Amino acid sequence: MQRRSFLAAAAVGTGVASVVSFQSVNSTVADEIKGSKRDKAKLRFCGPPGLMPGSSDEEKLNWAKANGFEAIEIGNPGDMESAKNWKKKADDAGLLIASIYFGGAEHPLMSEDPIIRRKGLDESKAKMEIAAAMNCPVLVYVPVRGSQPEAVRNLPERVLWERTVGVLKDLGPMAAALNTNVILEPLRRGEAWFMRQVSQAAKLCQEANVPGIAVLGDTYHMYTEEANSMAAFIAGGEFVKHVHLGSGEKRQLPTAENHSKNGHTHTEAFRGLKYIGYTGVVSFECGIGGTNDRAIEVPKCLDYLRKCWEEA
Repeated sequence: MQRRSFLAAAAVGTGVASVVSFQSVNSTVADEIKGSKRDKAKLRFCGPPGLMPGSSDEEKLNWAKANGFEAIEIGNPGDMESAKNWKKKADDAGLLIASIYFGGAEHPLMSEDPIIRRKGLDESKAKMEIAAAMNCPVLVYVPVRGSQPEAVRNLPERVLWERTVGVLKDLGPMAAALNTNVILEPLRRGEAWFMRQVSQAAKLCQEANVPGIAVLGDTYHMYTEEANSMAAFIAGGEFVKHVHLGSGEKRQLPTAENHSKNGHTHTEAFRGLKYIGYTGVVSFECGIGGTNDRAIEVPKCLDYLRKCWEEA
């Protein structure tokens, strides 16, 4: 077995890699690694309503369904009434609601103050109840980012790690009881100083060892923080339950004219998703680019990504 193959195999031995030391992996190497679930993988498109052309939510969702989307992603649905309205619109269009953005509680879950922490857990549960009303399997959660209080920003990484594991132990069972999941999203440097790689998020889930938690891989953030997109998804393994797409430096729709390089093409990312047998959605979190005409650029992007999937 080649050295790269050996390292990749070692990385996925437990489904989580703390270190992946190769810079690029091709499909030949992927096929050499034991444990591939490529035959189970599916390509399923999702996106926010704002990505779709149309003058109303209904027009946008109907266009999405007609053009190959299976699901939509809602940023913040607001209150319960608004969430139920979104659910009806999605149902009428024949679409699922794949995720909502939770981000983090207004009262930081990392706080040392038990009263603040309790309020944060109550806020988190309220979001989970909204997700449950929408039959939504994913709440995107970022434990620590630049907007956190200074007392949290100054904590050593070891303390942040332990507190995040503790938070997951609280959030996971709450989410599982409501048939949803809290999904950790690693961010690139400049947006976060902690948990910037898929493997780190997966390791946190592994240590928490509770249901209702998983990991998101965002190809825009991965472009900066990962050595290789395929390796990152393999490192996340079974914990990867949601994916965001955006081309490298400009965070736009991936196309043949606008794609990332150096181990971060979407073909490379899809090889990793195929390897782990990914069946969740891939959702667009990016700008339009090109002509900025949604009716032109979005179908062009879907065709390009289908080609990437076939090549992966």
